[in-house]
Amino acid sequence: MKKLYVLSITSLIVVFCIIISENSIKTKAATVVDLKPLIEQAESGNLILRGKKEVTYIVNEPIKNIKCSIQGAPGGSIIKANFKGVGNSETPSLLQYQAGANNISIKNVRFDLALIGRGAVSFRQNTNLIIENCFFTGYSKKYGWRAVDSSISFTDSKNITIRNNHFINNGYQYGRALNELNRCITIQGNTSDNITIYNNEFTKVNQAIVAQGNKINKLNIYSNTFNAVIDNSLYLINIPSANIHNNDFNKSKTTNSPDEGIVLSGGDFKITNNRAYNVLNKFIAINGATKNLEVTNNTIKNEKTKQRPAVISWRNNTAYIVQQLNFSNNKIDTDTAPANYDTIPIGRVKKLIIQDNQFIVKGLANNQNLFSLLGQAEIVSVQITGNTVKPRAGSVISKKANFFREKTPTIPQIRVLRIKSNQFNGKYPAALTKRAS
Repeated sequence: MKKLYVLSITSLIVVFCIIISENSIKTKAATVVDLKPLIEQAESGNLILRGKKEVTYIVNEPIKNIKCSIQGAPGGSIIKANFKGVGNSETPSLLQYQAGANNISIKNVRFDLALIGRGAVSFRQNTNLIIENCFFTGYSKKYGWRAVDSSISFTDSKNITIRNNHFINNGYQYGRALNELNRCITIQGNTSDNITIYNNEFTKVNQAIVAQGNKINKLNIYSNTFNAVIDNSLYLINIPSANIHNNDFNKSKTTNSPDEGIVLSGGDFKITNNRAYNVLNKFIAINGATKNLEVTNNTIKNEKTKQRPAVISWRNNTAYIVQQLNFSNNKIDTDTAPANYDTIPIGRVKKLIIQDNQFIVKGLANNQNLFSLLGQAEIVSVQITGNTVKPRAGSVISKKANFFREKTPTIPQIRVLRIKSNQFNGKYPAALTKRAS
């Protein structure tokens, strides 16, 4: 009898485990709820959403004139597109905020455009905005497209904080053609200002951050990660000021970004303490007249690339003038083939400082140039001092490689030239050496 009793208890335990297993498999699906009535009820208050395992909030048409903040559950809530974003006259964002609605926050929400939507949230003439701990995914141009399609867009808005968000698989499947681009974040308008973007991740997206506005005097972009960005990671055009520091471009070193990293024009730019790996076109691209550009203490590496990448370059060497460029204390490790490319090509500039940089290059061939001045306009001053240039292991710097391109076809007129204390095993152009002494 004792053995039979033990067997019965064991059987009960097995049956109980089977019941638990079946119940875990048949987990109840999340309830689908129309988001629009809830937003209307919230008015200008705070809409608190239930967790993503309980509810999927759907948007059946663009919800306009929103005034409320939205608070997701601690584990995240989900808002999902349920209409096709057709047309090209206006991006049909899921949520469109009313002009003049201020002190808005959106936190802990996953926005899924579900390959049928084109934008998540748009603001116009709003102040004091926080987007935090959110997730954006699922852009598609299948049902419509416009050049300013963006997960989040801000027009004529101020005091914006975007932090701790993830933008993943957002337009990654499209290329760099003008009719394919879309954005994660857009900042535009003549009165936008005071924007901080930090601790965000952009992975497998088309464009990451686009900012255009002649009143943007404070734009801080720091501690973000940009991985596998198809087009530009940062596109900052005609803005008065930007501070870009401590960001990672392809942090894991398992992905490449095929186009430019930072495209800029306008006023004062500080690009400091960033780390970049295999940004395959240009890490920094000058796209217009620029007052002051400081590129310091960055670590940039390009290796095993199929195209020769540029650390810094002008989109048009003779059309765009940079009043002052300070390129100092950077650590550069870069591919240099083919041999007809200059490693650091400088376009039109007034005052140029290239100082105390460490260059490791995958060789320099006969007559290949380390630096070149391509602007074809008079330069006030050039100072190239204290730089070290070494070959990668297994490569060499030819003794006939040039520290400086001597003909472009002619060197621009330079009022003050100083070339001193550089470590380079190639040759220095005789004419420049005389002028620098």
